[in-house]
Amino acid sequence: MRKYDMISALAEYTAKELVRNEESWRAYLNTASRLYKYPFKEQLLIYAQRPDATACASIDIWNEKMHCWVNKGAKGIALIDEDGNTYSGLKYVFDISDVHKARRIGRFPHLWEMREEHAEAVLDRLERIYGETDAEAGFTERIREIAGRIAEDCYKELAADMEYIKEGSFLEELDELNVEVRLRETLADSISYTVLKRCGMPESILTEEINFPYIHEFNTVETLAQLGSNVSDLSKLSDGTLWEVKTAL
Repeated sequence: MRKYDMISALAEYTAKELVRNEESWRAYLNTASRLYKYPFKEQLLIYAQRPDATACASIDIWNEKMHCWVNKGAKGIALIDEDGNTYSGLKYVFDISDVHKARRIGRFPHLWEMREEHAEAVLDRLERIYGETDAEAGFTERIREIAGRIAEDCYKELAADMEYIKEGSFLEELDELNVEVRLRETLADSISYTVLKRCGMPESILTEEINFPYIHEFNTVETLAQLGSNVSDLSKLSDGTLWEVKTAL
């Protein structure tokens, strides 16, 4: 079997595994929260091959921009080359754990760590975009309020698209209203989880706070891709704001 076919099969298998239960979806979101710059399909394959990855880049970026060299024996993470730039149909990225800095000129990307003193700056920047939240509530509740607004703004359009691809999934027999409810709540909770995990919230606390009771119903590659791509894109809006806070501090 060609390597491309193996990676394609891995992507399909992993997609189905993600929605087996809430724990599987959380495990994926833990990885995705660290790799917010990547689209869903690439997050999926990075998770499948290296769930503990923290910062990935191509060998060109590591070499030319960061002046870091790939460790001997390191194995690249294979991704589907959607742009068709490679003969094999694949491209490869390496995690930060796979490289080392060149003497004097090498540098690693700065991995932002959320601190308590950053909370107000994060909320302030998010509220400028998404509106004010309940000032009496805690950080987690305010992030969830913002995530709910993001999901509210787009779930109807996404649910309409889901009607065309839900065949074969557990969503198939549901009417439009019930599909909308499941999509809105799963979107809001997934965005909340991703952003809060990126802010350093422990998984044990997030597990108590956020549940995904409908995730098993997105049990086809098509419905999961629709959900996952939008979670990735919509979380990226908030994570972009975290990046702005990071660079401003």
